[in-house]
Amino acid sequence: MTSAQSCRHGMRAAMLACCTLLLYGCSSLGELSSSDSQQIRVVSNPAGATAYADGNEIGITPFTFSPGKAFRSGFASSDSAIIGYRYVGKLSVKKPGCRDYFTEVDDNLLSKDIHVQLECDPNYQPVAQPASPTPPAGSAPQARPAVPESAEQRLLQIEGLHDKGLLSDQEYRQLRQRVLDTL
Repeated sequence: MTSAQSCRHGMRAAMLACCTLLLYGCSSLGELSSSDSQQIRVVSNPAGATAYADGNEIGITPFTFSPGKAFRSGFASSDSAIIGYRYVGKLSVKKPGCRDYFTEVDDNLLSKDIHVQLECDPNYQPVAQPASPTPPAGSAPQARPAVPESAEQRLLQIEGLHDKGLLSDQEYRQLRQRVLDTL
């Protein structure tokens, strides 16, 4: 066998191996990665944490979701070979007063329920929202008191508290809306 024939034979074998691997990866796609009916439960301790799939909110723990609707599928590979068509992305779980949890997702992680133990500051105290007094029935609406800060300053202050984890996403949205309602 000449070296040219040997090279062509080697290339054919390599192409056949690549095609086989590609077909094998696609065959598992129908079993796991494309299944929108598969449901995964996400639980955190403490509960009430917000979970994100690639930065998009998918629920507040505990909750159930479909991985096929939250994560993208694609060809996964290592340094030496294509592994196959799999779920890819990042899962993060966040709760004010706790260290954020991050992990890469794959078919193995998304084949079972996910339980996350968050590391939380035992001394953390959420910022209490001031209770708005309810006017007595039949009384005329009162004028809003003058606020010394501009709406922009208040919005920046609220955003700063949220960024530091002192306000939950829900508290942040409520306070932000209150400021916007004064405009």
